[in-house]
Amino acid sequence: MSAPTSAPSIDPQIQAAQNLRLKRMFWGFANHGCTFLVVAGLVVGGFLAIEPVVVFGAASILMGTLLVLTMQSGLNLRFKDPSLTMIQIVWPILPSLYVMYFVTLPQGRTVFLLMAATGIMFGALGLRRHQMLILAGIYYSTYLLLIAALALTYPERVYWPLEAVTLFAYASLLSIAAYLGAYISELRMQLRSSNRQLKTANIELVELATRDPLTCLPNRRTVMEQFEREAARTERYSPGQKALGISILDIDHFKRVNDTYGHQAGDEILRKVSQALENTVRKGDYIGRIGGEEFLLLFPDTSPDHAIPAANRIRKAVEALRFDELPESERVTVSQGIAIHQPGETVAATFKRADEALYQAKNSGRNRVVAAGIDNHDLA
Repeated sequence: MSAPTSAPSIDPQIQAAQNLRLKRMFWGFANHGCTFLVVAGLVVGGFLAIEPVVVFGAASILMGTLLVLTMQSGLNLRFKDPSLTMIQIVWPILPSLYVMYFVTLPQGRTVFLLMAATGIMFGALGLRRHQMLILAGIYYSTYLLLIAALALTYPERVYWPLEAVTLFAYASLLSIAAYLGAYISELRMQLRSSNRQLKTANIELVELATRDPLTCLPNRRTVMEQFEREAARTERYSPGQKALGISILDIDHFKRVNDTYGHQAGDEILRKVSQALENTVRKGDYIGRIGGEEFLLLFPDTSPDHAIPAANRIRKAVEALRFDELPESERVTVSQGIAIHQPGETVAATFKRADEALYQAKNSGRNRVVAAGIDNHDLA
């Protein structure tokens, strides 16, 4: 039998958002539970029969279960508002209206209106101003329909002088609650937008601090920090295992190109050479611009037999580049000095040996690779 497949992993951010939505949903259930206690109090006081309470409880449990299942299954993510804020606020109206219809004492309906005002404040968690106004309109219009139904079926339960005052107070309460809820919701949305902008700005600051703006490669500080990490990792290897190789690469005669064809041409050369480096090195290698026309390449888990051919592939890839800014006969070449980091050696010492090898490569005619510590290893 084949091993059972594991459940697909869920994005941690999505899971965190779902957990927060469930938490808010249970806050709403707690509010609805308070309404149920009000209903129970009316039963105890003799203002309500038990049958409507059973319907109220069954409807509440059914709707609550459906909402939780929708949230836990992830179906809510298909909605424009994954929190289902409007649905959660509106659905309690139906069982509440059903119970209010059977309340024999007119004043008994007032407590439901107070609970409704509490429920509308949950709209501040995700609704916009027009949605809050729509919600207030739904609350008010459904109560008007209830009073109209009672006036037709049980007119003795409607005391119009009191009801007129109640309707005015309810309209005022809903208006204020909707306005304050919308104001809070807009503040939350502004804060969320500001947080997104701040996050984007932080990412841009990190990019500015760690990347060279022209080539988009890691800058000197970043690549040297990576060099330190790779060197420390190499120190844990046993002798004879793969080591860390580095190459200091310099674009040949770059100052002459800048002076002859302009800095715009020089910038384009730097960009295209950088792209060639990224496209040529193997996955896991690391490239950074360390200043001017110089680059540092890190070759983890390597050896001279592998680092030198890799450097020559880079040299040939650059030599094959063509630049619109230069005459057809003009070729851009690079020279490289390679060093293999030795156990117990400092990063500065390895860098110095590679730099000295680069100096030899330039003095030997450029467009070549010289490896430190290997006599006359000159691969033109």
